[in-house]
Amino acid sequence: MSTISKQNRRTFLKLGLGGIATGAVAPWVWTPRMSRATGNIPASRHNHLIVINLDGGARSVPMFNGAVDSRWNPYGTQPGAEGTDWGVGMVFDAAPHPETQALFGMAMPSLPMISNEVCVLGTVDHTPGAAAGVGNHDTARNIICSGYEGGGAGLMSLVYSHHKNYTEGSAGLVFPPVVIGTGAATTIFGIPDGSITPVMVPSHQEFAAQSGDDGGGQPEWARAFEAGLDEASARHRSARDRQLIERMSNGKQNVEAFRQVFVDPALRVATQPTAGEQLTNAQLEAILGTSLLGRNLALALRFVQYGSAAVLVGDNGWDTHSAESSPYDMSANTLARAFAGLSFALKRMDHPEGGSYWDHTLIMVTSEFGRDNVGGGGFNSGGGSDHTGGPGSRYQAFPYLGGLVGQGGGFFGRTDANTMEPLGGEPIFGTVEHMAMALAVLDINTESIWPGVEPLTAIF
Repeated sequence: MSTISKQNRRTFLKLGLGGIATGAVAPWVWTPRMSRATGNIPASRHNHLIVINLDGGARSVPMFNGAVDSRWNPYGTQPGAEGTDWGVGMVFDAAPHPETQALFGMAMPSLPMISNEVCVLGTVDHTPGAAAGVGNHDTARNIICSGYEGGGAGLMSLVYSHHKNYTEGSAGLVFPPVVIGTGAATTIFGIPDGSITPVMVPSHQEFAAQSGDDGGGQPEWARAFEAGLDEASARHRSARDRQLIERMSNGKQNVEAFRQVFVDPALRVATQPTAGEQLTNAQLEAILGTSLLGRNLALALRFVQYGSAAVLVGDNGWDTHSAESSPYDMSANTLARAFAGLSFALKRMDHPEGGSYWDHTLIMVTSEFGRDNVGGGGFNSGGGSDHTGGPGSRYQAFPYLGGLVGQGGGFFGRTDANTMEPLGGEPIFGTVEHMAMALAVLDINTESIWPGVEPLTAIF
């Protein structure tokens, strides 16, 4: 179990954690924001967002829009659970996961067995209406991290600077958004919004190695002495400098408070099997597996338990220009295990606002683009796939799951089986609309971020 008691957590909250949890203190004036109507989006400041970034450009069609010509899906399809409208890729293993049998008395269902929990949008496009799709890594990464082709503040930084729990304070447990991963297409989600950045964690191993025995803590007398110096300095400064000093002082308190999270044994997901509340690390290992993605998602769930509104986890290995088949099979099934595991775990975690964490969570993916082929057999001349900006790479098939998804098993944005172009009358979903939806679920007003962009609502 965690070494942080409920009393310690109450003390943790009294510091008003609307501030900073990065290596450097980032000054910011917290201002309240008004919500706007978001249609049927189940918006709440108590919701959580888990994003898996498929670094390199994932071939999403064979996984989630599989009922197309073999040029686009050379792996085939399989039946899904009753009520599933999207084409479940044959690349996914259908058998349940026996690792959970001993700990939970049941084998965890595979992704094909719970496919009716997943809603798929088959036509997510970076540049709707443009003559061709985006095939350049840098431009695509700018879009998926910021919503702008020229780049800008990353998605997790935008959550940190706009979410009410951080701008207005919260009566519940609060921890900053987190980016987990070192890939070039993952770290961009932490590009600062002004001076605001999320917590950046290379991986579960490096987090455990670098958190140290005391997380950089200091004796209470030293903290009080430093606070007194800050207060005295602020009294003799101009209004502008005084405000800056006060922000920095508040940031120091927040960093000290976050120390209690960083030293919690439950966050050492690979080396402390008995640690953890509601689910132990041993149980999370049985559920999510021991892959890098599985371990990092276990760490992500710990941050969510500490009140993080959003966590993004990177997963590399998707840029398959040659010899695709074997690594693609492995990557696809690691991702499928992640989805099935998150469903299994979140339903067994009680949320402080009532119900389970599953009831309050949206899980989704993002990636630079999908993959195209110039050959008729489903692969290029090197046995891989490319990203030319054609329809196969342009129209990504994105899955969404979690208790907030109201259209489990649904499929919106159907494509022609031979050309991969959207069928007549089918919607095309902009990447920025997809991002705006993710923030709207957290009750963030996105109008000031992406003026005129309406969050998509199809999955609800």
